[in-house]
Amino acid sequence: MKVWLKRVLYFFILVFVCIAVTLFMALQSFPHIQPKHQISANSAIENKRIAQRLVQTLKSNQQPIRLQATQAELNGLSAFGHRAIPQLISDVTLVNDSAFINVSLVLPLPEMIKYLNIEVMINSSKQGLDLDTVYIGSLELPGNGVIKIVEWITNSYIKEEFGTSLLNMIDNVDISPKRIAVGITFPENLQNKNISTKEGLFALRDQFEIYGDVEIIRFYHQSLVDFIELSPVAKHSMAEYLAFVFGLAQQRNLAGVSDSLVEENRAALTALVLYFCPDQFELLVGDISNLSVSQLKQRIKLQASVKLRNRVDIQKHFIYSVALQLFGTSAASNAIGELKEFSDSNKGGSGFSFADLMADRAGTRLAMLATNSEESALRTQNLIAELSNEAQLLPELIGLPEGITQKKFEQYYRDIDSLVYQSMLLTIDKRLQKIAVYQE
Repeated sequence: MKVWLKRVLYFFILVFVCIAVTLFMALQSFPHIQPKHQISANSAIENKRIAQRLVQTLKSNQQPIRLQATQAELNGLSAFGHRAIPQLISDVTLVNDSAFINVSLVLPLPEMIKYLNIEVMINSSKQGLDLDTVYIGSLELPGNGVIKIVEWITNSYIKEEFGTSLLNMIDNVDISPKRIAVGITFPENLQNKNISTKEGLFALRDQFEIYGDVEIIRFYHQSLVDFIELSPVAKHSMAEYLAFVFGLAQQRNLAGVSDSLVEENRAALTALVLYFCPDQFELLVGDISNLSVSQLKQRIKLQASVKLRNRVDIQKHFIYSVALQLFGTSAASNAIGELKEFSDSNKGGSGFSFADLMADRAGTRLAMLATNSEESALRTQNLIAELSNEAQLLPELIGLPEGITQKKFEQYYRDIDSLVYQSMLLTIDKRLQKIAVYQE
């Protein structure tokens, strides 16, 4: 018996040592790369191009479909990725027949093992995916061996044959110094928008309820619709609708109906997002709205007329940022807001607007504080339920430059890391901090 226990002990010690050595070799004390790309007017153009091409390609009925990205578009994605996830630094370099991918991820660990550095080289291939040697920290692994491991893990822990099916979808990879193109053929059961597959995805969404309890969200949404129908005079400020849904949440809390203040606030905000934002957001949540023709007309009218600080565009920036925070993260929401402003600074756009940016940051911060913790949720719920004017929700827009063209932005603000630009963000955040609801 003692011999058996010793063997078990030695086995666990060996496993622990192997894991420790692997982690020590995989994690390092410094990043292999530094940020090379920034969000700018040019990167906004590249991100828009690749998004539009992706949508058009996925709508095509041709098989195989061809996903493409130029070097400039990849640089734009790296810039956005770092802005949305500051801990992530990435770079893709295209050469003849190969793409070099470098990634450094900052981890919340001691300095000696703080960075996960990954280097991968993808080769052009006429059949399937071909990886050269993969470096994870100082670990050197055969690329095709890594593919097999990932395939096995995916098949074992996600769904049987799922990883294999994904790999088999890749027909070919064509790489030149200017662009990378990947040919993909969907399995027969995913072609022609197969209804059972679509229903299966929706069933999976409904089962996990990733973005909240559908029944509670539906309750808030229907209550909002009823409130709008029964109001003798149309409400013209987003502040009034926010006060209504949070007032309802407050009543449910006082009545002991709420199991979680965080989830209650999330449901209230989600209902508001589903009413004032495009229908696509409902696909993430579930079947919520069941509006009549007259109710649909009323919704369209309010989406185009409800204001914040007497401006419809400010209201839209605010509520979209609430949505992005609910369905994503604060950093990603702020990054998307900046990307939108840089896109506007290009020719034909309305220009970069710090007023819009303040509305973005306000919506992001409200959604974050309302769902951050039970204590924060209660405080936010009580403050929003008692809103009596827009000044309690958004500061005045005076002094925030708007209509800035790309040329003027680069002349005066230079880029997002400049002291002048960071000073403007600090000014915006200080204004928001003076409002009670945005204080912690």
